[in-house]
Amino acid sequence: MPAVTLLIYFAIALTTNSHLGEIMKVDINERMMALSRKYSHYGEVHDYSKDGSTEDVNIPWNAAKLITLERDRYSCRICGKSPMISENKGGVERLRVEVEVHHIIPRIAGGSNSTRNLITLCKDCHIKTFKNNYTGIPSLDIKLDEGVEVLTNSVVLLKYGSNCKKHPISAFHYRDRDILLKEPLDCEICDFPSLKRVYDVIFQRDLDIEEIVIKDKNKKYSVGIIEK
Repeated sequence: MPAVTLLIYFAIALTTNSHLGEIMKVDINERMMALSRKYSHYGEVHDYSKDGSTEDVNIPWNAAKLITLERDRYSCRICGKSPMISENKGGVERLRVEVEVHHIIPRIAGGSNSTRNLITLCKDCHIKTFKNNYTGIPSLDIKLDEGVEVLTNSVVLLKYGSNCKKHPISAFHYRDRDILLKEPLDCEICDFPSLKRVYDVIFQRDLDIEEIVIKDKNKKYSVGIIEK
């Protein structure tokens, strides 16, 4: 029987649900001031803005992601959950918090790594960022378990899709306007059992993706997941 090593990726993993609730009540301004001191070489740390941000910042993605997770206490800012999952890799049992840092304005639309443009989301809330008038903040009325067409350039996701058709794009829909890409992007549209299944793969494989919405010739909206 292989030795089991329990790795706690984040200290928050050790707190109870009730303690999590207490932690989330701590003045976020105090946390941001503390983080601004800790990461002073990257400038001031801000809370997220529902409008996102395109401001130019000198923060590498890995650093911006860590700062955002610390700011948000490794918990989803929409529902407050900090879901834990267990995974086995190479005979090593790992426990990790299943949350992701999301760009409110996608990088492909000019969004930056500013902490104003970043929000921590659990998988279920991350999925709900999609709606017809995409705004980057979760919509609570989207169906998670129904079959869905997804446009993607991800080689990993394409392996899980069916009835795939080539569909290069030169623009996508964002906040009531169309965003033109600098260069066309080779993608395919495939059928998937559900968005939940798509995001299971994204989280399991730790894919670096961005969510977009496209409109076809009939003005029908389709989900787009672009891997960077």
